[in-house]
Amino acid sequence: MPTIYWGKAVMTVVHLLNRSPTKALDGKTARHHMRLGMGVVVSYLCVFGRLAFVKELNHIGKLDDQRTLGVFVGYAEGVKAYYILNPAIQCVRISRDVVFGKRRG
Repeated sequence: MPTIYWGKAVMTVVHLLNRSPTKALDGKTARHHMRLGMGVVVSYLCVFGRLAFVKELNHIGKLDDQRTLGVFVGYAEGVKAYYILNPAIQCVRISRDVVFGKRRG
């Protein structure tokens, strides 16, 4: 991953740490989850650098390709969406409509 995207990697680590159990809270998760009495939802988590296919919503014909290949580089703050890097144009976009590629191994 080019160094320009390392900030997204650090923010992804922070996102994961904020949702992980800690010794300071007796093995429980972040304070806002404890205070609200909610469990932590982890079904949306994804491996950093995983292939992702973003659904195109702009001006597509019936037979046009409706997904764009990208790479997962983080979680958008404040919304339920992902940061996806388009390697062809070196642009990061936020999208909710993402399908992740299968894991290897």
